[in-house]
Amino acid sequence: MFRCTSLTLSISFILFFCCALIVKAQTPTLIPDAPSLDRDMNLVFNGSFEELHLTGGFESIFTPSVDGDGVYYIIDISDREPYAIPEGWTTSGGGSMTYASWGNNIINTFVGNTVMGQAQSDPNINGERTVYMGNSFVESILEVPEFLPTGEVVFNSEPTIVTRPGFDEPVRITQNLTGLIPDGTYRMSFWVSGENSVDINFPITRHEGFFGFELEGYDTMYLVIPPGVALEPPGFPHIFGDDTSHVYTVEFEAVDTEMELAFINWGHFVNENSLPQFRTIGWSLSSTPEVILDDVIINLVAVPRNVPTLSEWGLIIMAVMFGMLSLFVIRKRQRSIS
Repeated sequence: MFRCTSLTLSISFILFFCCALIVKAQTPTLIPDAPSLDRDMNLVFNGSFEELHLTGGFESIFTPSVDGDGVYYIIDISDREPYAIPEGWTTSGGGSMTYASWGNNIINTFVGNTVMGQAQSDPNINGERTVYMGNSFVESILEVPEFLPTGEVVFNSEPTIVTRPGFDEPVRITQNLTGLIPDGTYRMSFWVSGENSVDINFPITRHEGFFGFELEGYDTMYLVIPPGVALEPPGFPHIFGDDTSHVYTVEFEAVDTEMELAFINWGHFVNENSLPQFRTIGWSLSSTPEVILDDVIINLVAVPRNVPTLSEWGLIIMAVMFGMLSLFVIRKRQRSIS
C-alpha cells in the first residue's frame, strides 16, 4: 500500500518546480509585422551596442570616425588592432584574418552624398553603433536552404557549413540573459542590415544571405540578411524587396532563469561556378551579403499562471521545511524504538 510520507511530499515539491526547466525542441516563433518592443523595459544589457568595453587598452589608437568615436575589431587576434567589444557581450570564433567589427555606424560618404553605415549598410539605426560580423567567404555548404517569405531560412537537416582557413569558425556574439521567469512568455526583436545594402555605387547581383540566431533551450534559427539595393538574381526576387534593413521579432518561453542568446555569421556564400578564391562549393545561388546587427530588445509578455507570489513562496518553503523536520522526527523515533 502506498504511504504519503513527508519524504514523498518533499520529492513531489522538487519535481513540480524542476519541470519548468524542460528543454524546448523547436525554434522560437517568428512574429511577422509585430509591434515595436519597449526599449525602456529591455532585458538585454546594452542591446544597441552603445557602451564600450575596452579590454586591450586601445583608447588612443582607434580608427577615427565622423563623431570622433571609432571602429574596433571584436575578435581578439594579435595583429587586429584596435580591439574592443560592446559592454555586456562576449565574442568568439573567426580566425587570424577575421575582420568582424563594432563601433560608429556612420563611416562612409560616397558620390551623391550617400551616407552609409558599417560595411555600406543601412545607417538608420538606434544610437550610433552597430556590430558587423564580417568573416569573408565560406568554403562549402552541404545543402542550399529554402528562403521563406517570412524571412526564415530552413534546411532539411542540420546544415554542414565549412569556413575557410584564416576564418576558421563562424563569428559569434553572445550574452547571458538573467532574471527570466521559467515558462514566462517573452518577445525579442533585433534589427539587421546587409553588407552593401545601400551602396548604389556597387551594382552587384546578390541573393539573400542568412545568419544564425540561437537561444538556449531551442534549436538554431536561420534568418534572411536583406541585400537591399543589390540587383535581383533572375527568377529570385528579394523577399523584402529593396528594403535595406529588417526588424525580426520572435516569441519564446523561458526554459530557465538564465539563458544564453547568440548571433552567428559564417561569411559570404558565393556561387560555386565563380573563381576558386571566392566560390562556395555546394552553393548554386548568387553571392550573399554578411550581417550587420543592432537594437536587440527582449520584453516580458506574459507570466505563467503557476508562478508563486512571494507569500506563496514563503508557504512553500515552510511546507518543505516542515516535511523535512517531520521526516527527521520519524527517523529519530524509529531509531529509539529499535
